Amino acid sequence: MRTTRLRNAAELGLLAAVGLVPLGYHLISLSTMTDPVAIVSGAVVPIACSALVVAATVPVARSPLSAAYTLRVTGWSALGALTLGAVALLFVTYEMSQGPPPEGPFVVIAGAASIGSVFGLAFGLTDARQQRAQDQVERANAQLTVLNRVLRHNIRNAMTVVSGRVELLAERVNGGEESAAVVEENVDRLLSVSEHARHIGAVIGSEGPDGPGDVEAVVDLVEVVDGAIERLGTEHPDAEFDAPAAATCRVRAHPLTEAVASEVIENAVVHGGDDAPRVSVSIRRVDDDVALRVADDGPGIPEETVETIRRGYETSIRHTDGLGLWLVQWVVDRSEADLTFESSEEGQVVRIRFERVEETAGVPAGDDPVGSGDETAGDGDAPTTTATADDD
Repeated sequence: MRTTRLRNAAELGLLAAVGLVPLGYHLISLSTMTDPVAIVSGAVVPIACSALVVAATVPVARSPLSAAYTLRVTGWSALGALTLGAVALLFVTYEMSQGPPPEGPFVVIAGAASIGSVFGLAFGLTDARQQRAQDQVERANAQLTVLNRVLRHNIRNAMTVVSGRVELLAERVNGGEESAAVVEENVDRLLSVSEHARHIGAVIGSEGPDGPGDVEAVVDLVEVVDGAIERLGTEHPDAEFDAPAAATCRVRAHPLTEAVASEVIENAVVHGGDDAPRVSVSIRRVDDDVALRVADDGPGIPEETVETIRRGYETSIRHTDGLGLWLVQWVVDRSEADLTFESSEEGQVVRIRFERVEETAGVPAGDDPVGSGDETAGDGDAPTTTATADDD
């Protein structure tokens, strides 16, 4: 602690020295000046600038900027002084080469340096605050990455053990099937949260396939949807899917668009209207874009949940039940796509509009923009094939 305080004091002392050195020179020069114009331009203004740099050490010392950032401010202030001082030196040198030297050349150079120190101080404060904010964000991201990895790793390992034990107990305890089913359902929910956390970490952190700043990819939307329907058909054998019959449809999107499509379609299956839900999935060209539309005959996503997703954050009163829709929204944002929800008496419709980057094959043109609301589950002019999973 003592070392830290001494370091802070030393950094503040350097900042004060940037103003004190020229301030002392200006005060000495003032006693030799008689011309009012020279007094104002060569002494009063530079003295005010140097005094401002010295006075700035007080708010800097009281600010949350650490010694490292204070040194950054000092460096910019000194650089500003040296820059303008060097410009003044060049000017004086040029004047001396053309004729008699200007009156008080060192006063001109020192005055320019004092003015430059103020400009450097202002830039340094701004730069230090921005750097501090960036460091805080990077530190928070690193901490979130650690938290995400530890939590999902521990949850998955623990739930795998619990799931195995529940199966053994269900076999050995008479009448324990119902309780085991409840436990198994909650285990699956926790495992789903762990998987969503892994995907979200890839979206907002450094676990993305190309890093956080390079996430765009060309995705075949038809291939993504077909893969999701094939997997969900195995997991939900009673569900029926109207799948797009297009051959290919390439869009610009985040690589995790496959997880998004799977999440939206599975949400439609799980929250369908009966034990044999029917989900309609279509892909249509809309101008230069492509719209993925998923419709079901269920009760729809609660309006409070939709408002929370659109708002972008949760509160103790308004929150969602999991991470699935957050994953959808964040991947859509990173894909620069549009996401809309529509609920009606016929069911729920979710649309995601992507930028089309290549020619498509067999994708019909849509006659309505995303979000117009004149489509219902199961209708539309898009050619579809019905995929019903066979019972094993």
